[in-house]
Amino acid sequence: MAEHRFQLEKGGVKHACPACRQIRFVRYVDSFTGEQVADEVGRCDREDSCGYHFTPKEYFYLTGKNPFDVPKPAIKPQPKPEPVEPSFIDTKVVQASLTRYNQNNFCRWLCSVFGKDRAFELTAAYKIGTSKYWQGSCVFWQIDRDGKARAGKVMLYDDSGSRVKKPFAHVQWVHEVMQIQSYHLQQCLFGEHLLSTDSDKPVAVVESEKTAIVASGFIPGIVWVATGGKKSKLKEKLQAVAGRKVKLYPDLMAFDDWRKVAAGLPGVTVSDILERRATESDRAAGLDLADYLLRENRQTA
Repeated sequence: MAEHRFQLEKGGVKHACPACRQIRFVRYVDSFTGEQVADEVGRCDREDSCGYHFTPKEYFYLTGKNPFDVPKPAIKPQPKPEPVEPSFIDTKVVQASLTRYNQNNFCRWLCSVFGKDRAFELTAAYKIGTSKYWQGSCVFWQIDRDGKARAGKVMLYDDSGSRVKKPFAHVQWVHEVMQIQSYHLQQCLFGEHLLSTDSDKPVAVVESEKTAIVASGFIPGIVWVATGGKKSKLKEKLQAVAGRKVKLYPDLMAFDDWRKVAAGLPGVTVSDILERRATESDRAAGLDLADYLLRENRQTA
């Protein structure tokens, strides 16, 4: 099979995953014809919680089809595509979600950790919303430096502050819940809007929204932002912090990947504190910075 002939579809188009049914599945396309190989041939980007990946090589082996039956078309010069502008969620929708915190499991848990006053300060700073999609669920809004909401991630936590992952991972996008057609999802850092108001503070980048909020509660002298995923276009999102003093705090098992991305980026360093302190059980559990901060706080309380 020719190298690079079959590639994951570009453009942010995603489909329902054959395994987990979440709209996180990217299909393989034939670069010669531009056509998809088959509906089930592709990769789910929920690598940790799903991991479905059916390659073209496996497909052609199992079906006995010959990928070389289609001749390579003549290469024609293609016009450079115009950059697609990101879509935004209406400000009124964001504002309407900033209430009913007594019905928000995550915000109630924040109160149990930091006390009501500090928890509400964190909730207001990060503009955490409440959703009716799942009872008790919250919304983590991705608001860029211009104050525009590029995305809203609906997530369900239990009363202990842990994500609800059974019988499936409770994660969904607001624009999909609202069934907004032709929505161009172009994510930004969670907490990116804080970079404008706290322009003099150093910046710390973590993976999960929860970790950014918890770390901000315990270490307020830093602007804590989150990528929203282990491999969620990290280098692209770090453009928002260019020119700032930035330290990355990767989760366990993500240290090498983040270090490669940070290499050569001016002002960006990578913390190895979790790599140095983690036990084997910590690694097996996939702990992050928030877990350590919460553990230490309980020990000293």
